[in-house]
Amino acid sequence: MKKIYIVVFTIILNSVFISCDPQDLSENEVELQACCGDGGDIPPPPPPPDPPVS
Repeated sequence: MKKIYIVVFTIILNSVFISCDPQDLSENEVELQACCGDGGDIPPPPPPPDPPVS
């Protein structure tokens, strides 16, 4: 029974390492947005979607 826990833990640990690849994270560029006091005009949020027609 103890071996099952070790195998499951190993699988979970390996999946965490595979899913968090630093190269993949560095390839996804983070787009910075203007915020309070940055000197730029902050665009208003998009309007809410139209309600469904029934």
